[in-house]
Amino acid sequence: MKYFLAIVFVLFQYFSWGQKVEKKPHVIVMTDGEVDDHSSMIRFLLYTCDLDVKAIIETNSKWQREGHSKEDWWENMLDAYEKVHPNLLIHNKDYPSADYLRSISFVGDENPDHLDTPRSSYKPGQKKYRDPAEWEDTPGSDKIVEILLEDNSDPIYIQAWGGANTLSRALYKLQKDYPEKYKEASSRIVTYNIDYQDGAGTYIENHHPYVTKIICWGFVGTWNYKSQTDTYDLIAKEVKTNHGALGALYPQNYVSEGDSPSFLYCLPNGLRNYEHPTYGGWGGRFESMDFDPTVFNDAFEGGSSKQSQARWIRDVNADFMARMDWCVANKFDKANHAPLLKVNSPIDMTVKSGENFEISLEDSTDPDGDLIDFNWWIYQEAGTFKGNFNVHYQEGHTFKATTPKVEKPQTIHIIAEVSDFPSTGPGLKAYQRFIIRVIP
Repeated sequence: MKYFLAIVFVLFQYFSWGQKVEKKPHVIVMTDGEVDDHSSMIRFLLYTCDLDVKAIIETNSKWQREGHSKEDWWENMLDAYEKVHPNLLIHNKDYPSADYLRSISFVGDENPDHLDTPRSSYKPGQKKYRDPAEWEDTPGSDKIVEILLEDNSDPIYIQAWGGANTLSRALYKLQKDYPEKYKEASSRIVTYNIDYQDGAGTYIENHHPYVTKIICWGFVGTWNYKSQTDTYDLIAKEVKTNHGALGALYPQNYVSEGDSPSFLYCLPNGLRNYEHPTYGGWGGRFESMDFDPTVFNDAFEGGSSKQSQARWIRDVNADFMARMDWCVANKFDKANHAPLLKVNSPIDMTVKSGENFEISLEDSTDPDGDLIDFNWWIYQEAGTFKGNFNVHYQEGHTFKATTPKVEKPQTIHIIAEVSDFPSTGPGLKAYQRFIIRVIP
């Protein structure tokens, strides 16, 4: 397993010089249908153009013991998405059809007998878990196995918005019935757990060592209930009113989406968040836990485990507002779109100590013809080098610097953040992360 994260890094070098191109991450969403899941799902649907969505699975959790698949919330949401889909295609041709999303929708484990009574809390490192060996297969668990057995080596990001018992059953079956394929298939998996909402997280820790496990608690105080209470106007004016059938379904009065970080982590927006849990981006930044290098939890930034999420909230919500505009803008020029970056330098460089390097985003543009502004900054927490180094120039589309003296290889993460100044809609940002590996 110690090599897996390095393999992920290699697999995702899908960039090319010139207009940046990122391969769409493969994702599976497991949702327990709680009210804030409904809110997260509305936002998620507006980003399906950027992801390769393989399955959406309704599950239960310790909070929603019988799940909500017997209700029609998901069907209603897809009907609403279908109504705004023609407008969405004007702004991005890759939005999947509602029929496609219906075809990959499944019910997973909603059996309350697979949960503890009274409700138990599971934490990383515990030996206590729920064993799925005697449980029944479900359409959701079977679909996960099918996806994992595909002839594809790309990582698959499996998001647990609720519980992960459906995934634990799938992994049990994969290990039992396909032992010759188990290691390769399970090594593809990166799980993003919004807490451990059943006994599956610790089961996977104890029995599936090739799976990368992210446990997020930083959603509390950033994305969950009563966190973004300054967004009442945003939801009322930019989502629920005059923004189409999908926005009208938003069930809450302010941004309350405890599960959204799990898919924000996967978005190919230039921050490369999904390449490694320690990189950081819209979905937060994570560090490995002492007891197991395959288990990651929230990293501290500025003395807080919430800062790696909180620092992006304004940008994330502006982007959401723009996409809500897409739902009703029947012409491209009636809404705003993020700048387009032209990457003229390798996004990964190896440079010797004391040598100069240069990064260029010259000829970057805005699809709406808006003025753009460049901001360069060092994401120091994400890199291994924690000191200062000589930056000669960081203005406009160019960054020039001299690498520091090091005694062993170190990394420096440089973020290019490019903002537009639109005549209509919220201002948006595009990003590019450059990783400089400094060697003695």
